[in-house]
Amino acid sequence: MNRRRAPRTGTAPPFRSDDGRWQELLDIAARIFARKGYRSTTLQDIADEFGVLKGSLYHYIRSKDELLFEVVRSVYGAGLANLRALAAADLDPVDRLRAVIRGHVLYLTDNLVGTTVLLHEFDQLSDEHRARLPIREYQAVVADLVADAQADPRVKPDLDPRLTALAVLGAANWVYRWYRPDGKRSPDEIGAAYADLLVDGMLIRTGAAVPGEPAER
Repeated sequence: MNRRRAPRTGTAPPFRSDDGRWQELLDIAARIFARKGYRSTTLQDIADEFGVLKGSLYHYIRSKDELLFEVVRSVYGAGLANLRALAAADLDPVDRLRAVIRGHVLYLTDNLVGTTVLLHEFDQLSDEHRARLPIREYQAVVADLVADAQADPRVKPDLDPRLTALAVLGAANWVYRWYRPDGKRSPDEIGAAYADLLVDGMLIRTGAAVPGEPAER
């Protein structure tokens, strides 16, 4: 009699070994995926650097696709936790939005390997695995911050928070493609510049008419 396998829940991979090397495997896989790309990476590449026979990887994962998913899920979860912590800061809403953008850029530059895998290889995941990730959560956090900031009269009231959130994340996330640790600008400088550029674009220009109010003559 065939039995349907119950869906897995939680964050544990299906065959995680109890030898304490799970995070090491994720770190190694992330480095190789970031360096070679998912399609060009083989499980043999990962096994060689992990120091085991290829067959031993199946004590941890079923397939290369599953390993990519576990790497992406780990990176995504850590990044989302960081974003939520930044968003909980006790600051003026506009200053909080600025701090969140700056902090998110700093997180990206501090975690280039994982960020590269998450943003560059996400589309390589199977439909099933993509469906298991809360991909709208980043946008929701930033959209809520934009909506909160709109209570400030300096902020344009006609901004669409969700569209604005996509613009903010699209601009900030692209840092992973060009940032180099030995570049001319430090992560702090880049984060501050992005925060100023993106948040200032949400503010009503000094001397401009507020929507709904007549301009001075």
